[in-house]
Order: sequence, then C-alpha cells, then structure tokens
Amino acid sequence: MDNRILINEYGLYIEFKIHDNKIVELKRFSPSAIGEKLKDLPEEKTPIGSDGRTLHTPPVIELQITGKSTRDMHGYKHNASSASHDLRYISHEINDNEKGKELIIHLKSEYDLFADYHMQLYKNAPVVRVFTTLTNKGKEALPIEYVSSFVYQNMCGDGEKKYFDKTDIYTPHNSWSCESHWEKHDIEDVNVSRMPADGFNLPGFGNNRYAYTGFSSWSSVEHLPMGLTYDREMNETYCFQVENSGQWHIEYDSEPGKKLTLCLSGPTEQEHGWWYNLKEGECFTTVPAAFGVVCGDVSEAIAALTLYRRAMRRENDDDKKLNVVFNDYMNCLMGDCTEEKDMKIIDKAAEMGCEYFCLDCGWYDKGYWWDRVGEWIESPERFPNGLKSLCDYAKSKGMVMGLWLEIEVMGTACKLADTLPDDWFVCRHGKRHIDNKRYLLDFRNPDVRKYCMDVVDRLVNEYGVGYFKVDYNVTMGHGSDLYTDSNAQAILDHYRALYSWYEEIFKKHPDLVIENCGSGAMRMDYGMLRLLSLQSTSDQTDYIYNSYIGTSVASAVTPEQAGMWVYPYEDDEEHVIYNMVNGLLLRPYMSGMVWKLKENSMNLLKEGVECYKAIRGDIADSVPFFPFGLNRISDKALCYGVKKDKVAYLEVLLPKCDEVDIPLEIGEIDSVEVIYPKKVNCEFECGNNCLHVKMPSEKNARLFKINLK
Repeated sequence: MDNRILINEYGLYIEFKIHDNKIVELKRFSPSAIGEKLKDLPEEKTPIGSDGRTLHTPPVIELQITGKSTRDMHGYKHNASSASHDLRYISHEINDNEKGKELIIHLKSEYDLFADYHMQLYKNAPVVRVFTTLTNKGKEALPIEYVSSFVYQNMCGDGEKKYFDKTDIYTPHNSWSCESHWEKHDIEDVNVSRMPADGFNLPGFGNNRYAYTGFSSWSSVEHLPMGLTYDREMNETYCFQVENSGQWHIEYDSEPGKKLTLCLSGPTEQEHGWWYNLKEGECFTTVPAAFGVVCGDVSEAIAALTLYRRAMRRENDDDKKLNVVFNDYMNCLMGDCTEEKDMKIIDKAAEMGCEYFCLDCGWYDKGYWWDRVGEWIESPERFPNGLKSLCDYAKSKGMVMGLWLEIEVMGTACKLADTLPDDWFVCRHGKRHIDNKRYLLDFRNPDVRKYCMDVVDRLVNEYGVGYFKVDYNVTMGHGSDLYTDSNAQAILDHYRALYSWYEEIFKKHPDLVIENCGSGAMRMDYGMLRLLSLQSTSDQTDYIYNSYIGTSVASAVTPEQAGMWVYPYEDDEEHVIYNMVNGLLLRPYMSGMVWKLKENSMNLLKEGVECYKAIRGDIADSVPFFPFGLNRISDKALCYGVKKDKVAYLEVLLPKCDEVDIPLEIGEIDSVEVIYPKKVNCEFECGNNCLHVKMPSEKNARLFKINLK
C-alpha cells in the first residue's frame, strides 16, 4: 500500500501520511511552490518519550467519546485523545466535480465507528472545505464530546525555524458597532510558548493553548469565526473559518516535537456543554470549516478567502448585479415609518438611482413595536391605505420593495405567541427563554417552519416584496432543553433547520434577495452567507467610526456581500463624500436624513450611485487588498482597495489627518485618477509604488482608480 495521499493542485500541496498502524496524519499543507521544494526533505523523527514509546501520531480527526477516550494530555486542549487514534485507514477516493476535486478518506474503529473525512478543493482558490461524518455501526451508543471539523498539527512547519520563533497570530475581534477589528500578536504573547516540560522528558509537552470561541446563537458577537496566521520565515499566511451560525471553537496549541496545532470545530462539551449520543445506525456530521494557505501577506490570504467564499456560496444574481439598496432606518426614520414619510423618501431614493427600497422595522405596530413582533401584518395607523399601496408606489418608481423581518422571534407582547404551544419556542427548565423582550422560535419544529414560510409567501405573493432584511436581535443562551441530548445540540439543530428553510425559500422564490442582519453583524458567518446574498456589517451610526469598519470588513465577507451604510446626516459636501466613499467598494446601503439635504448634497449622492454602477461589475470579480494591513481604531489614515486584472480601486479616508503616503505593492502602475467625486479638490502624486495624497482637511475621503500596466 502507498503510504501517502498526495494532492498538488489549485495552488496547494497537501500530503497525508498513512502510518504503519493505519493512523492517517495530515502531514503537510503548503502552497504548491513551497511544497514542491520541501517534498524530498528527510522526515523528522517522531519524538520518543522516556519510556521508549512514540509520543504522538497526529490524527486527521480529533475525537473524544464518553467512556472510550483516555487523554494523553491534561488541561483543556482538544487533541491527543485515544479515541482519535482508534480511527484507522480503510480506503480513500478522489473525485472530480464541478467545483474542483473532493477527497474522501474512509476510517473505522474497532468498535465499528466509521468516519468519512471530506475535503473539497476549489479550482480557483487555495482554500479547502472540510467536514467529517461519523456513523455508528456498532452495538452500543457512542456519546460524542468533541469532534474536530478540521485539525492540522504542523502549522508554520515549513522552513528551518520552529513556530515559536516566527509566527504571528491575527485575532478577529468583533462587537456591536465595532465590527471586524483585528489584533496581531507574536504567538509567544498569547500563551503558546517554546517552554518544554523537561521534568517528564517530553519535548514540547504543555497544557497551554490559545483559543477563542462563539458561545451561543450570535456567531460573531465577540470574535469572527475565522482567523489568520503568518509565518514570517516563509512568508506564508494561513487563513481559516468555521461555517456555523451558532457555537464554534478555534484553538491553537503546541504539540510534542514543538509543532503548532490548529483545531477548528463546532460546539464542544467543554466550552458549550455539547454532547451527542450517537446511537446505533445513526450519523453525525460536523459543521464545515475552511482552511487555506498562500505565499504572501494577509492581503493575499484574504484575497484567497474571497475567491473561496464566492466558490462555495449559493449562486445568485444579486451578487452579480450588485443592486443598490435604500433602507429607511439608519440615521433616517429609525423605525418610525409611515406611509407619508416613506413615500417622500421613496422619491428621494428613486432620484438617487437606487434599485431596491427596504422598509425597516416598526411597520407592523402603531406604538412601541419592539415586543410585538411576530404576526407580520402592517399597522393601519402607519399605513392607512395598506402596505401594498406603498409597495406599489415603490414599484411605480422603478424599485423593488423590501421589508424588515425578525422571523425567528415573537415579542412577549405578541398576542399570537400566547396561543401557541411551548415547543414552538426555545425553552429551558419548563419555561420559555426570553431575551430582549422576545421569545425565540425553535426551527426544529416543522410547524414553526411552516408558519414562517407562510409569512414569506404572503408578503411575496400578495404584496410583491422582492427583498427581506432578516434581523436577529436576540440570543438563545445555552439553547433549548426540549427533545435533545444537550442544549448546544438544540442550537446546532435549530440552525441546520433554518438553513434548510432558506434553501426551500430560494427554490420557491429564486429571485428573492435576503439580507443577513444580526443586530448589525453579530451573526456574520458563512453558515448564513453561504445562502444569503447580503450582510449587514454594522449598526454604527457615526460615519467616521463606520469607516474603520468599512476598510476592514472585506476580511470577513466578500465585498459584494458587505452592506455598508451611506447615511449622511449633515448637509455638508465633505461629510456627504466621506459617507459615500465608505460604501463604494462594498455594497452601499443608502440611507440618512435625505429630506434635509440640499441640491448640492443630493447631486453628490446621485454622482456616487452613478460611480458605483460604473464600477460594480469590477467589484463583483475583484479581490481585496489592504495597503496598511488590517487597521486599528487608533489609525489616523485608512485605505482599502480591490483589484482585478489591470485595474484597482482604492478608498483613501483620512479621519485624523490631512496627508498620507500609501504603499502600493499591486503591480506596475500606469496611471492614477480620482473617480469620486468628480470635483477632485485634493492633491495626489504616484511614484515608486507609493501614492501621496493631500486632502483639503481632516475627515476627507476620495476614491481612486489605478490603472496597471
């Protein structure tokens, strides 16, 4: 038997080793150019402990089973469990498909647990998608405490230096109105050090790890479910994400032999109280995770992730057309919508050139609408002629009508909620869970899914709605304790049912556009964004702070899916321009106090929308780049760009200065011009791959087009 599985395609060199004991190890995951150079180097000897035994063969799946697992290591790390080593190689296959190739490795334990390890490769991106399906064909239940979605135990293992001498970790912090802010640390500063436990004669033995976790049903409330890791010696950057809208776990730790391990997973028993009793004949599939590597810096890694995200998501026209949306909420009506107000705003949106108009929250109740959501029937006090009349008016102005829904909840004051059985809702200890004055619907219940589908069908078929902004301003805590092995499993099953519900919607209404909003971007993940074409990126109301989000959020979501507020609230030329530039290389969500703006400001907005329409075809195919790296909130100057073939576009925003030099390592530059606004009113000069920009004052912004040779 050949003891290797080797794939060297699509920019990746991936090598699995099948050891003599049939344990399968992911030996190398490198860029093709580096893997080719290193493939013939002699293998490192497996470290030997003081008792003469081999310390650890890194398995391709990490698994912990109640009553079966013994731990070779103490502490909280999710590796070195004996159940992982019980899975032994049976066979493998590599199949061609329309996306690229899929590798499936079949493994089996002595107690008839079968594991199918799936790795999908993509033709145009050096990033793979991985998940595992466990099947119990034995005679007893196998209670699962942990199973990895992806594990690699040789991170930053290319080159001569050990990982602790050359590794930077980028952690993606995320919080309400302060989304997508990255922190860079040397790996020794985050508790993954070189220190061996010499007293046991175990090289590199240690309990320390660095981990971050998504704890409930907001996947990105504290961190984005993703990460970046840079190898300074080899100039390699690893990129990865966990594709789940509920609980997830990302963990770095060091292994015997001084190797760096990365474990990606969905919920775990240790972190989330997750436990799944895999009964005889049953299957369990992990949440998917993505992992890739490039030669280059974080810009190159995020470009690779962008290509991957486009390749794996649901194909849809909206992410090709990049329609311009006006939403009446942010710095606009703020939930106080009426027929009279919105008709006037629809006129303004149509004048700007917007293609969709979204009526945001509050349309279903005359007063305090927050805790009355759930029936989704318009308020006659707000819309005396009926909501359909407003929908028809938007259509008469050439726009598709959209509505805000928070479909997964019912307010505590919603009369319908009082008539429904408790198992429609997330429950614990015999009571309905309440968060933010809402009950949370449980999509595991087919009656819930039918009710919510009937709401969507009615609004689409009777009102002509073609766009939904689906919000989620709640969390379900530990999940439900009804009909489940663990509360965390209930969260996972809820989301899998929700994903299936969306898939059914798009089968019935293929042209429908759905925006993913979770109190801004508290649920910004590719569990949702695999299916939904747009993502709200923040609830931030200050346009300057918003620019710090806008110049980094393409790390978390593709530019064409990243909805960025353009919401001027002052009738000032540079204020309007700065707002517009915030959105021009993402997806502009037009809003703001447009009724207060005079002709000059409205003309600047119209010009901005025209500029966006002229370049959006390029944005849909471009990849992001970050000349200053990923920004910090203390930065005085911001910039973010996208590039494609022989053209690049660059936002330059100066919130705290009026002059900046920008390095441009994007190829040989032919020419540079300002394309928004037409009235340039700034000085700039480009030479030696550096763009010098001098603005009239602070809080100014411009959009540049860069032609490459």
